[in-house]
Amino acid sequence: MDNSKPEFSIIIPARNMERYVEETLQSVCRQTMTEFEVLCIDDGSTDDTREILERFAMRDVRFTPVTGRAKGVGAARNLGLSLALGKFVLFLDADDLLHPEALQRYSDVLATSDAVAAIAGVQRINTVGQEMNGADNRLLVPSKDQLAVLLRKNYVVNGGALAMKTDAARQSGGYEEDLVYGEDWEFWCRVALIGGFAVVEGPPLLYYRQVASGANFRARDPAFARRVPCIEKVSANPAMRQAFGSRLRFLLRARKIDIFWSGVRNQYQYGRKPLALLEGVCGMFMYPDSLFRPKLIYRFMRSLDRRV
Repeated sequence: MDNSKPEFSIIIPARNMERYVEETLQSVCRQTMTEFEVLCIDDGSTDDTREILERFAMRDVRFTPVTGRAKGVGAARNLGLSLALGKFVLFLDADDLLHPEALQRYSDVLATSDAVAAIAGVQRINTVGQEMNGADNRLLVPSKDQLAVLLRKNYVVNGGALAMKTDAARQSGGYEEDLVYGEDWEFWCRVALIGGFAVVEGPPLLYYRQVASGANFRARDPAFARRVPCIEKVSANPAMRQAFGSRLRFLLRARKIDIFWSGVRNQYQYGRKPLALLEGVCGMFMYPDSLFRPKLIYRFMRSLDRRV
């Protein structure tokens, strides 16, 4: 292997993730593909995260600890992207796990496709690694008009489920560092402007950990917020306006509804059922058009059950 030109660059931002990051790095070590580099961005940790990253780097030259600017996950990912040497790039969260064949399967699809990215299935797991109920996100990925559907519904779910050609990730401009919520979805939408996503068949390649203190619970705007900055970023994007015209407003309206009901689901799943009920009742008045979207209602009801 030529360490200067790995096939894959895996970028892992981490801040105070000592509880999970070692297991995440171990899942990378178990990859059947060995031609990769791992850029571990320590984004201002005050626990033992940095020590764990350095320990892996001492054992394996493919792992490189990088000191971040402590300016958030978007800035950490951009720093990693600027340093990446791989042909392909994967943004992996520090509490998630990869299937042992993940990199090889991503590479096989990307190397034989004109697509700019490859999307894999997501298996949700709980804090101790047990698999949870959930639908296959790949069923939502259309063969055509992929960006329009992504504008309406986040079918990627998590960054570890989307491997990209590094040139495409850079061409898109990287992450918007001023976004706190939805920065990944907004980034994926800009990547989708460049080209299509190929679907990786077979088993889920990402094990996405559901943590009550994690981004999937905390990182959303208040339920009744009038403004959703990530949606406003997409709405103001000239390339999006040119691609969709007046249709963009309706697509983003659907996305805002989806974000709202995802928030209600999260409140329910993490034990705040009275608040979930209150938000749900209010949501029927705020977004009455939700009642005329049977697929949304069906997905919402199914997503309430995440039992192991």
